[in-house]
Amino acid sequence: MSIYDRWHKSHPKKGDRPCHEHSRGKTKLYPTADHLKGDRWQVRWRDGTGQQQKRNFPKKAGTDPETSAEAFDAQRKADTDRGEWIDPRLGRTPFRDYAPVWMKSRMHKPGTVETYEQHLRNHIYPVFGGLGLAAIRHTLVQQWVTDLQAVKGLAPRTIATIFGIFASIMRGAVRDDYLRKSPCADIRLPDIMPTLVRLMEPAQILALAKAMCDRYGLLALLGGGAGLRQGEAFGLALDRIDSNAQMITVDQQVVVVERKPVLATPKTPASIRDVPMPGFVRDAIHEQTERLRLAPDAVLCRTPRGTLLRRDYFNKKIWKPAIIAVDLPPDTTFHDLRHTFASVALANGVPISEVSRWLGHKSITTTVDLYGHLVPEASGRARDALDAAFGSGNNVP
Repeated sequence: MSIYDRWHKSHPKKGDRPCHEHSRGKTKLYPTADHLKGDRWQVRWRDGTGQQQKRNFPKKAGTDPETSAEAFDAQRKADTDRGEWIDPRLGRTPFRDYAPVWMKSRMHKPGTVETYEQHLRNHIYPVFGGLGLAAIRHTLVQQWVTDLQAVKGLAPRTIATIFGIFASIMRGAVRDDYLRKSPCADIRLPDIMPTLVRLMEPAQILALAKAMCDRYGLLALLGGGAGLRQGEAFGLALDRIDSNAQMITVDQQVVVVERKPVLATPKTPASIRDVPMPGFVRDAIHEQTERLRLAPDAVLCRTPRGTLLRRDYFNKKIWKPAIIAVDLPPDTTFHDLRHTFASVALANGVPISEVSRWLGHKSITTTVDLYGHLVPEASGRARDALDAAFGSGNNVP
């Protein structure tokens, strides 16, 4: 027997007085010390370690396993036989307690950890932190996603990132047997608009570099002339430059960890790459090296105090004034330099597979989706090539 009556004794002693509230006819029940205290019915079982567990219910009979002892016990036994039993105590674990456990189990880069913790602190814990994992329902998650856009005004891409973190944690809870299923299935996210590919003229990039102080102008050339991401340009060191082969090795970037900029590996394995170095970039690197008297392994662009660059400082103090000075749109970003690098290469016949590799894209699909429309019209080139190979067609029998 696994269901017990907490209010009445299983083995009354001689002299015990019957319970007047629940005795019926010849059936006499004898009160325990817990009589009328808390829920009456208790289910007892042993967990996987052999330890006895128990849970109380207000009713004995019924079909709802949340309120009925018999329904709960039947479900527990059936789930145990199928190997699907989830201990209810684990489902009551607060989200705020489980999330750090999940975080420590992941092999995240320092910058990624910083981003996850920021989103957890600002957007996830305020809603779900105090709730037990099993109490988080699909409807609540959908309302939260809606509020991220309607109330907080976050961009769809940012919402997708935040939701992805939350959904990953809930999937971890399912794998760890805290939950039977995740409440994140079939959640509707705001539509993400395609990335705006803003192209700059080479002359604009050169003017932008000149508009920055000498110490930072090289960064614009690394973005527009070599396709480096902002953090990659911040972290490029002199010993990653091969002047003889005219190549740049990209294998580190600047990320912010605990509010301090540090060097770290790039975001994905595909981001570690070699990219061609045009002459004007090589000359600018040489000039920077001579002017600042850089050591052979020095990071090319640091602050006057010798510290690594922070994205927020650079964007506010260096980038924004420079784009205003050369009359570029106020929402021009460093990433637009990469767009220009890709467009110039593709317009001059460089295979899109090579451009994808130089950009450090994980999949060529990303490159095609962003820049496929910039590839010179292929059907005309195919016709010209076939005509050249087979002749004009006048001699066809």
